[in-house]
Amino acid sequence: MKKNIPLFLIFIILIFTLPCFAGYPGVEDAVVKAVAKIEPCVVNVKTLSRTGQSALREGIGSGVIITEDGWIITNAHVVRNAIKIFITLNDGRIFQAGEWRANPSQDIAVIKISGEKLPVATIGNTSGLKKGQVAIAIGNPWRFTSTVTVGCVSATGRRLIAGGIMLNDLIQTDAAINPGNSGGALVNSRGEVIGINTLIYTGQGEDYSMGIGFAIPVEIAMKAANTLIRLKEESRLRAWLGVFVTNVSPQMGLKVDKGVIITGFPPQSPANRAGLEVGDIIVSINQAPVNDLVDLQKILNNFRPGEIINVRIIRGGNYMNGRVQLEGIMQ
Repeated sequence: MKKNIPLFLIFIILIFTLPCFAGYPGVEDAVVKAVAKIEPCVVNVKTLSRTGQSALREGIGSGVIITEDGWIITNAHVVRNAIKIFITLNDGRIFQAGEWRANPSQDIAVIKISGEKLPVATIGNTSGLKKGQVAIAIGNPWRFTSTVTVGCVSATGRRLIAGGIMLNDLIQTDAAINPGNSGGALVNSRGEVIGINTLIYTGQGEDYSMGIGFAIPVEIAMKAANTLIRLKEESRLRAWLGVFVTNVSPQMGLKVDKGVIITGFPPQSPANRAGLEVGDIIVSINQAPVNDLVDLQKILNNFRPGEIINVRIIRGGNYMNGRVQLEGIMQ
């Protein structure tokens, strides 16, 4: 049997629902204005790194301009092992980076280009940030330049271990973040940077996003960036093998009485990833003898991050050779 809805009930429904629908254009306008504000400040970061004696590998990421004279903030893992970095601005201009510095322990890096009066991002803050607030991610996922995705703040204060590094107080968002977004901006509805997009949750090691992305809060990111910018030229990255070692001594009763024995590895160790193990004795690098810790450091000082070295070791009484791609670490 058909029932008629009373007119007064229709009137009440309209009173309560119309404001909700009327609010969407306002949110849309805010997002459009926020994107227009931040888009000129987000850059494409292309890196070249060595994969062999002559082979080069290209990497892609994003960055955010934070000073008029050309300092750009990004993730440390974006510039890892880079021997050259190229920056493409939103207006199409391309620069080769003159220098870059990184803090792997916080996954923050800065890149310097020779620009003047560049568009600078407005830095916001995360105090009072609440779940459900609009979150806008902008970057270069899968090489799609200046891609904008919109979601919300899913959570704050997340703690994750990524690549052996503990990252604290992360912002979680459902704004789509994919490979290439790293180092890009997470902004609020006013176009203010509230975080630097840094990683995604991919499930069982798959290379796709599950709608769970994380950003480093802007206060943490900017503090690390400003520290890196203030560093002197001589404090740039040095080659890093990634081993804890002690000197071999005759009292150990080993096959050799000179060299250094590996006692452990720090997180993200390039040596460990290359197959070196605890107990291995390093006796030479690129045929240069390693008699002790002093020799090891002197030899490594001759190399740059990204270079590949041949490490001669003794394991179980047998001589073996390993190839390790050195990474960079702050001095």
